[in-house]
Amino acid sequence: MDPAQFIQGRTRETEIRRDARGRWFNGDDPIAHPNLARSFDSWVDRAEDGRFCLSNTINWAYVEIEGPAYFVKDVEPTADGIRLLLSGDVRERLDPDSLRQGPEGALWCVVREGRCPARFDNHAVSKMSEWIGEDDDGVYVLIGREKVRPPEEDAPLSLGLGKR
Repeated sequence: MDPAQFIQGRTRETEIRRDARGRWFNGDDPIAHPNLARSFDSWVDRAEDGRFCLSNTINWAYVEIEGPAYFVKDVEPTADGIRLLLSGDVRERLDPDSLRQGPEGALWCVVREGRCPARFDNHAVSKMSEWIGEDDDGVYVLIGREKVRPPEEDAPLSLGLGKR
């Protein structure tokens, strides 16, 4: 069969969405299965056109994401920086240059090779409290021996746009 015939009439559009609290829905129906929700959390990415999608090794489809693409659930210091535990049990090294202060002082960064914004949850920020400080030059995060000063970002949800 010709692959073009196979996909003819099909679309990558879905009614799958995640609300700002991290709950998944198919249209108005909640997706309650924890393994499916965790898989969806780990598959969030950006399509080439900048829209959010779920992408795994088999296929991808567009989804609607309210709030950050990922939540930073936990942090772990390493010899060369900080390792992040993201929603969906995804683990990545923090890119210190991507740290930003969002509205109300929330801490953000980009993940997925710079394509997706991630917001630190209260637990992760609490664990980082010993590395967060403030001096005459403003707020900083101590990563290794370096003071990283996250600039303020008015629109942290736009972090990662255009990175592909």
